[in-house]
Parts: sequence; structure tokens; C-alpha cells
Amino acid sequence: MRRWAGLAVLLALLIGCERVVQVTAPRTEPRLVVEARLERQVGRRAPIQRIRLTTTQDVFSSDSAPPARGAVVRVLDAAGSATVFAESPSEPGVYVATTLMLLPVGQTFTLQITWDGDEYLSRETMLRAVPIDSVYFTEGGGLPGIADGLRGTISFTDPGDRQNYYLWDQWVDGVRQLSPDSGSFSRAVLPDDIINGNMVRDFQPYRGVVVRTGQVVRIRQSSISDQAYRFYEALSEQTNNNGSPFGVPASSIRGNVANLTRPARLALGYFIATEYSEQLRQVP
Repeated sequence: MRRWAGLAVLLALLIGCERVVQVTAPRTEPRLVVEARLERQVGRRAPIQRIRLTTTQDVFSSDSAPPARGAVVRVLDAAGSATVFAESPSEPGVYVATTLMLLPVGQTFTLQITWDGDEYLSRETMLRAVPIDSVYFTEGGGLPGIADGLRGTISFTDPGDRQNYYLWDQWVDGVRQLSPDSGSFSRAVLPDDIINGNMVRDFQPYRGVVVRTGQVVRIRQSSISDQAYRFYEALSEQTNNNGSPFGVPASSIRGNVANLTRPARLALGYFIATEYSEQLRQVP
């Protein structure tokens, strides 16, 4: 009886020690977030280009990212000729090129943004794509935690005469896959350190995405700069941080968009100029 009384007292003490802790994060000044990708497919005329500008928000906010409205956006080619991007009347924060851009490989483009009293600048060179040889479907199971089923699979030949960095995107029935693995938030990127100059077979850039018979899969392979690769790698490390002692501490990831007016008020996001190869197949 005395033992049960002691347990009851201990339980009461443990319950009495519980309390709700309110965490208050300081409010910060909104910063510009740039999502800018000048893209053209191999052998095709470049479509109308679009640039999305949003702003950061409070740490615990669950709202969608607020659009950065009223910006002045231009892209200059190597000769200094400017293409104006006008804000879409139906999509606030989305800026659409008012003319078609040629986007030749090897040319450097300069992004200029004026927003909220600050001038922003970024430069990127249009890189040549490495063509996808074929898209097909192979099994991806057989490992712990990996479900059985077909995955979108590609083959391509990496050029041995230059350093290449790859970025992959995949759509299933027109729906873009946000991550190559349902258990992570990383982007499918890779340097050619191991595959340089070799043919790559049976590569599944979105191994965690199982596809079914009749679905239509589209895979895009883009060439990006080494700086863009490092940006996506750092971004993946941040978003996959599980809070363990070995996790990467949360911090702002610096992109390639500089604030000329107030350098300490960095813009987030990235400006990319890339040619890409793309193929579409239906799952048999």
C-alpha cells in the first residue's frame, strides 16, 4: 500500500511539472524571394519567360508566400538589349516577358529588379543541355523502405570535355513532382564527378515516385552552373534538417541575386539560365 502511495505522489509531481511554453519569434522585415529561370528546350524556340517574386513572412505563418507586387523587372542580353517583364494582372507577383527572347547558348544575361526602394542584380550564363537519350520504366524496389513498382528511368551520355551539373524535374499526368523522394524535400541535382564522359543507364532521378500503367511521365534534364548546384545542395540540407545534433543549423541560404542598395538585406532565391532536354512517355 505504501508503494502505491509513493507512485501516486511521483505521478502527481510529474504532472505538476508540465507547462505550456509559448515561443515568440521576432517579426522581421520582409525580404524579396526570386524564382527566375530563363529556359529553352534543345532545338526549339524559347517560350514566353516568367519570373515569380514573393516575400518572406513570419516564422510561424501558415499563409502562402505574399506576392511582391509593383516591381520593375528587366533582363538584359550581352549586347545590353532589355526585355521588360510586366506583372500579370491575374497572377500578382508573376512577371511575364513582353517579347520573345532568343536565349542563345553561351550568352550571359543580367536580371535587374527594382522593388520596395531597392535595386537587385544577378547574372547567369545560358548553358548547353546534355540530351536525354531515352525515357523508359524500370523497377525501383528491393531495398528497405523502398516500395516496389515502376519508376521513370533515363539514359544519357555525359560529355567528357566539360564539367557538367544536372538538375532534373519530373511531371506525372501533368503534375510536377516536388521531390525525388516522398520522405524528403531535396531537389534532384548531381555533378558529373563520377560519370564524366560516360554513358549513364537506368538512372531514376525521382526514385521515390512510383508510377502506374497508363500514366504519362515527362522528365526534364537541365544544365546548371556549379554555383546553382551548390545552392540546391545547401537548400536540400536545410529543408531535410531533422533537428538532430548532426543536422545543419537553420540559416538563410544565399543565392545569386545581390541587393545593390542595401547589401546586408539579401534577396533569397536564385536566377538560372539553362537549356534543357525533355522527353515524355506513357507507362506501359
